[in-house]
Amino acid sequence: MNANGTSAPVCSGRVIGMDLHPDIFSAAALAGRDAATAKVEQQWDQRPIAELEKWGRTLRAGDLVVFESSGNSFAAVDRLRTVGVEAVVLESQRAGQIRTTYCANDRLDAVKLGRIYLSGLAKLVWHPDARTRERREVLHCHRQAVITSTPARNRLKSFLSDHHVRLKMGIRLTEPSGAAKVQASASWTALQKLLLEEMLGELQLAEARRRRLVTVMAQEVAADPSLLRLMRLLGVRYIIAFAIAAVVGDITRFANPKKLVAYLGLAPSVADSGLSIRGRGGLVPFGRGDLRALLIQSAHNALRQRNSPLHAWGWKLCLRKSNKNVAVAAVARKLTVSIWYLMRGLLAPLKELDTSLQVKLGRLATSIGVKAIRELGYESKTAFIKEKADWLLKPT
Repeated sequence: MNANGTSAPVCSGRVIGMDLHPDIFSAAALAGRDAATAKVEQQWDQRPIAELEKWGRTLRAGDLVVFESSGNSFAAVDRLRTVGVEAVVLESQRAGQIRTTYCANDRLDAVKLGRIYLSGLAKLVWHPDARTRERREVLHCHRQAVITSTPARNRLKSFLSDHHVRLKMGIRLTEPSGAAKVQASASWTALQKLLLEEMLGELQLAEARRRRLVTVMAQEVAADPSLLRLMRLLGVRYIIAFAIAAVVGDITRFANPKKLVAYLGLAPSVADSGLSIRGRGGLVPFGRGDLRALLIQSAHNALRQRNSPLHAWGWKLCLRKSNKNVAVAAVARKLTVSIWYLMRGLLAPLKELDTSLQVKLGRLATSIGVKAIRELGYESKTAFIKEKADWLLKPT
């Protein structure tokens, strides 16, 4: 079992390190089981990536190909497995720390990757299934749409502020009515009107993209009972439930809740060495920042919910530590532990739906839309919500 819970496949043949690029790859076959004494038996330099399967068929039975994590490494693993070649992916951060960089080219990097794997010091990256990879791609696109939308909105408001225009609360800049109010808010010149049209168009395009992706995420959660059950947790709505499924994937790869907490980067760092004992510091500077950020938002929401047990616990911790950020991170860790137990099917079943969960289901249905709900075979939005409520009340 590897350090991150990923089992290393049994290698009865050679370890083949591969330096992978979008168009070419270089590889080196190492014979031996010790990183220091393994001999380079065969090398391939700058082979076309289109010939990857053809190259894989020339390998011996039992050979293991080792990649460093990159954008196309998972696709390369899938291609090699179709021709019966086993392959694994190493975590890029640890692999980069171990190997030396005073002399680097593709052939040497391939040899180094093979030796790094033989050393056992580099972590293996879990290879997600096709569905999980698709969900991760959707989540990434949604994050990019949000990142694009927010600066576009701020640029428009900054331009209006520069011309002493302050819009009233409630004006929707992405709707035609909001755009018309912006255009009528001052005596704009022809050039200024052109700039406003460009900024409004950019914002509307980003928001339309974000809404489409939100609808896709809502439909995924509504169609999968295991995702829908994640909405039981305080502060977890359908976007966060989708993100949990995309990032975590197979929960069985985490032996206990602490492993999941560490994977998301919600564990406090420790700096104790010799006589210098500085105790626990801030959060560790690594982990899945995308999901961690969403769980931090959920923790802030939990601290605002007065009827929640986490509300009282979090504020007591905040007063004791005199630091709200510490309390927020602690609440996020508690949510992560609950996620582990829920995905493992170890939480007690619901007896009834509280008001918060009913609101979440209503917003889920609204995000999908009445038209899409009817296309899915439901008579009405009420019928859709009733079925999802029954799913949540059904024992796992």
